[in-house]
Amino acid sequence: MNFQLNLSSESRISVVIFGVLLFFYLYYYIAHSKFLTHLAKGKYTQKTQKSLFRFFMRKLTGFVFLGMIPGLLYVVFFDSSFDKFGFSFLLLWSNIPVILLLAAIIVFVLFLTRKTNPQGNSLQIDATEWSWGMFVFNALGWMIYLVAYEFLFRGILLYECFNSFGFWPAIAVNVVVYSAIHMVNGKEQAIGALVFGTIACYFTLTRGTLLIPVFMHITLSVFSDYFSIKFNPALRFVKIRENHPPL
Repeated sequence: MNFQLNLSSESRISVVIFGVLLFFYLYYYIAHSKFLTHLAKGKYTQKTQKSLFRFFMRKLTGFVFLGMIPGLLYVVFFDSSFDKFGFSFLLLWSNIPVILLLAAIIVFVLFLTRKTNPQGNSLQIDATEWSWGMFVFNALGWMIYLVAYEFLFRGILLYECFNSFGFWPAIAVNVVVYSAIHMVNGKEQAIGALVFGTIACYFTLTRGTLLIPVFMHITLSVFSDYFSIKFNPALRFVKIRENHPPL
C-alpha cells in the first residue's frame, strides 16, 4: 500500500519545517523533564552514576525523537530512498581529506578556546574525576545523538529546503532554525551555531553527503568535552579509583 503524500511544494516544506521543530521540542522537553531525574534516583545512589544515566537517556531520547521517528515517517510519507543523503562508503572515502581538514580546524579552535578560558565547560555529565571509560561512554552518547541530530537538520530539513528554495535560501533557513534552538544555551552558542551551521550546510550540499557534518559535529562535541576536562583545574582524568562508577 502506498502512503506517500501528494502535497504541493509549499505544503510539503511547511510540513517538514513544522515537523522538525515539533520533534526537536518533544525531544528537548522529554529529555529535560523530571521523569529522567526521578528514574535515575530509583536506579542509582551515587551522584556521578545518576548523571551518567541521565546523560545517556537524554542522548537515547534524542536518537529516537530526532532520528528514528522522523526517519520512519519520512520514509512512509515522503521518500523511501535515503540516497540523496550520501550514506555510502564511496562518498565517505572520497571526502576523507575534507573531513580531516575540517576536524583539524575544529580541534585547533577548541584548543585555543579552552586554553584561553580554562573555566569553560561543555560537559553534560556532572563529574570532577573522569576515567577513560567514562569519557568513552560520554563520546558514544554524543555519537548516537549527533547522527540523529544531523540527519534531521542537515538531512531532512536542509534537503527539503534545497528542493523548495534553492542553495543559499536553504542554508539560510537551516542556519536560522539551528541558531534559534541554541539560544537557550546562551549568546555564545547561538553565534557559534551560525558559523558551524553555515559551514556544515555548505559542505553537505556541495559534497553531496551528510557524513561531513556528522563527523564535524562529533569532533566538536567530543573534543570540546576533552579540552574541558584537560584545561579546567577543577576537573581531571584519573585511573579507576575505589568507589568510582563502573564506567
